[in-house]
Amino acid sequence: MRASPRTLPLLAVWGTVLFWGLSFVSSKTILNTGVPPMTMVCIRFVLATVILNLFLRKFDPAARLRAKDVPALAASGLVGVTIYFFFESRGIKLTSASHASLIIAVIPVITVLAEALLFCTRISWLSAAGVALSVVGVVFVVQRPGTGSGSAFSLAGDLFMFGACVSWVVYIILSKNLHKRLSEIAITAYQSLFGTLFLIPFALLEMRQWVPVTLSAGLNLAYLAVFCSALSNFLYVYALSRLGPIAVSPFVNLIPVVGVLGGVALLGEAIGWSQILGGVVILAGVLMVSRQQPALPPIEG
Repeated sequence: MRASPRTLPLLAVWGTVLFWGLSFVSSKTILNTGVPPMTMVCIRFVLATVILNLFLRKFDPAARLRAKDVPALAASGLVGVTIYFFFESRGIKLTSASHASLIIAVIPVITVLAEALLFCTRISWLSAAGVALSVVGVVFVVQRPGTGSGSAFSLAGDLFMFGACVSWVVYIILSKNLHKRLSEIAITAYQSLFGTLFLIPFALLEMRQWVPVTLSAGLNLAYLAVFCSALSNFLYVYALSRLGPIAVSPFVNLIPVVGVLGGVALLGEAIGWSQILGGVVILAGVLMVSRQQPALPPIEG
């Protein structure tokens, strides 16, 4: 029996959801071994940049880095890689992988609000309801039982994750015009290159905190670099080209679900009913908002 032409693209998008969803678990595992946050991110992107540029030579050999694109690529690489992962890595270190993935889920909501404020984009009543619903969900997710120091650290981690959300929205805005001149794989490869260059000084500032990389940390770093930052971007672009943004976007919304399940199953994280309820409410709101924004770039964990 001949396979459907949708089979490979569907497998690609499911692979993307799985890899990116579990990236929060891998990052938490690495950080738990004592590897400093920006050192972890820098190693990840040095490896990923090499792989992405090999992909670029293979699948878009005609791509050229033009001088007029450098400012936008450098700025979006700085914000979407360096600054985003500055916040995300610290957020994951201070909160749970489950909480981190749930908070990242609100990025489409923040994007709609940012576009309404900056570009006077009209928000439909359905999107407005989705925004309100997501805010309610976030309140459930971030509330903590008790007032101990662990709760304070976790709340700080949640705030760092909100910083990551804002950074990603700025990255989306900075990247908008690039899609008119460059392929998705070229944009990703060049942004990764610039983002890595900006990451190196941050990693060097952590030299006194460097520790030997354990086997577990090394394997998880390889997973983040190869599967999350390199292969998943390629799979996502492939699925998007075959299925279109409207078909792919609902799958992307499953990334936080995988993150929560991974945190509970692989790290033994506890998640209360308020967080479960909040996560469901957030995802419901995001799905409502996504009807207005079906082509948002995916959120790399």
